Amino acid sequence: MPQKSLKANAFLNTLKTVLTLFFPLITFPYSSRVLGPDNIGKVNFSQSVVSYFAIVASLGISTYATREAAKVRDNPSLLNKIATEIFLINMAATIVSYALLAVALVFVGKFDDYRLLIIICSSLIIFTTVGMGWLYQAVEDYFYITIRSLVFQVVSVVLLFALVKTKEDYAWYAAVNVISNVGANILNFFHSRKYIRFSFKSNLEIKKHLKPIFVLFATTIVGSIFASIDTTMLGFLSSDSEVGFYSAGMKLIHMVNGIFPAMIIVIFPRVSYYFASGDEKSILHLSSKTVNFLLCFSMPIAVGLCLLMKPLVLVFCGGKYIEAVSVAQTMCLYLIFSALGHFFGGTILVAKGKEKQQLYSLLFSVSLDVVLNFLLIRVYGAKGAAFATLISQVVMTLTYMLLLHDFIRRLSIKFSFLQFFLSSLVMGISVYFVRNLFSNLILQIFVPFVVGVLTYAIMLFTLRNQFFLAATNDIFKKIRRK
Repeated sequence: MPQKSLKANAFLNTLKTVLTLFFPLITFPYSSRVLGPDNIGKVNFSQSVVSYFAIVASLGISTYATREAAKVRDNPSLLNKIATEIFLINMAATIVSYALLAVALVFVGKFDDYRLLIIICSSLIIFTTVGMGWLYQAVEDYFYITIRSLVFQVVSVVLLFALVKTKEDYAWYAAVNVISNVGANILNFFHSRKYIRFSFKSNLEIKKHLKPIFVLFATTIVGSIFASIDTTMLGFLSSDSEVGFYSAGMKLIHMVNGIFPAMIIVIFPRVSYYFASGDEKSILHLSSKTVNFLLCFSMPIAVGLCLLMKPLVLVFCGGKYIEAVSVAQTMCLYLIFSALGHFFGGTILVAKGKEKQQLYSLLFSVSLDVVLNFLLIRVYGAKGAAFATLISQVVMTLTYMLLLHDFIRRLSIKFSFLQFFLSSLVMGISVYFVRNLFSNLILQIFVPFVVGVLTYAIMLFTLRNQFFLAATNDIFKKIRRK
């Protein structure tokens, strides 16, 4: 299989992610106003509950399967064999997951009022297994993934406006949220025949996959708990309205934060291959470029979002969600540490075969998050949950960096980090003063955004930042060719 361009893959996956972020800009303002904080909170609580059972079904297989399939993607017979083995393990885990969910729905009284929503959201579990998303990452077929995602997102938007018209339509809202994923995964299953044929009659070796899968399973459990524990604990310790405020604030943060994993996911199969072949030079070169990319974009975005969060919340969520402003502002710094954490922990440590170190770091951070949630949610509600998540993410990322100290020391990032920091600071000052010149909410967002982008670019050009100059030079070369 010919090696595909990382730049093209990164562009396509980033485009897919941007489209995924764009559609909520259309749908969430509408749904939040129609349904209100209480019903939005109900749906988000149900989604967070289902996410725990989805962990059992996933078994951490996605990361392991991507890594292993990428190694043998040039050997069709081995790829078929590994794909069959992993699919069977995944299906067995999915059956166990649904059995546990059925028990929970019967015996957990809290779920009585959410039973229908939980059942609707749980359809994602089986279709995620059937979809085998890890296969398309391993073979780097990002063109198909991007087109597929666009089509089903358009379908879900049309259905949202057609079916969700009153605050009582929150069940339809939950259904629409899963439709794009369900449809995409069904298509994935049939399209997978382009790359694999299940070989159930071959000499299958299920057992050899179990140990590494269970290590990554534990990591996935802890990581997913970290992603959803705040919403779940808010649901138990506070009110549906607080869950709604927290979900609204985090929706804006996650919409932006999703951009960074889009590039990291593309890099993971390639980095895994480089580690397997011992190509240290390529690893350091690619890692330096990746970290510079993450810092170049995450730092100014965090500063800009913090300063523009109030008009953003008022425009996209409405005045009823004003409490979400402080939640989202608290989480802006999270963007930087989350981006770096994804790369150092989820990519470098795992590609090096150091899953256990990643697991221990996650365990410590999640334990800290739970403790902080218990202390802060009862007093500060959604704001307390946001602060707990931020502190826990900072601790997690710093732990990864400590474990990879020698590796990070060899990356070419120190001087550029100072340049990104100074440029973001100057940009933030300009955005603050320009924002205060307008009373109109749209102008408070658009004009400071344009000024901020220009200020940041001028600062990096003036400081002669090598990553920025190389990136802009590549863009201008392509424009001149056309």
